[in-house]
Amino acid sequence: MAKPRQDIDKAAFISAAEKLITDKGANDFSLADLAEEMGISKGTIYYHYPTKDALIMDIVEWHFDLLSKDYIDWLSRHQNDGITFERFLDVIFYKGVKLFNKSKMHIYLIAECMRGNETLRKQFITLWKEWQKKLENGLDKILPKEADKEAYAYYLMLIIDGLTVQEALSNPDADLNERMKQIVLKGEKQ
Repeated sequence: MAKPRQDIDKAAFISAAEKLITDKGANDFSLADLAEEMGISKGTIYYHYPTKDALIMDIVEWHFDLLSKDYIDWLSRHQNDGITFERFLDVIFYKGVKLFNKSKMHIYLIAECMRGNETLRKQFITLWKEWQKKLENGLDKILPKEADKEAYAYYLMLIIDGLTVQEALSNPDADLNERMKQIVLKGEKQ
């Protein structure tokens, strides 16, 4: 088996894999295609990723880590700014959909989970719940009087998932998204 190349980091594998998934589709690319895309041997790929699922799980973790880091960094930079709930929604919807704008990847991962990839499903749910918990912590700072932050964070996660689907379908509607945000804000004021 090939030795790992020290000049290749995880980001390079993920970036090349995302390009292949975008170009060929998630089901129609192989680790051999990835080796060709990166200009490295198949042995090097298999050393780092013995299966395509292992690569895909790394992609899932990578995206959730980036999303979480962005969100936590933003929240800590602005924790003393008196962030309004409206600004909070703008940021989480932007970060949850636009910066996670690997929408096709997100949809592919969900589809793979639904097709019966149990390992990926468990990993995806674990990471999804971690992100939900981070939203709960943010809500605690923004809406300290909200009694059921867990359900509220879950609700926001469902909105993000729905917006991600529309983004993947190239069907975003900025006006409708803004009106939806206003409905959420109205519900909070009641």
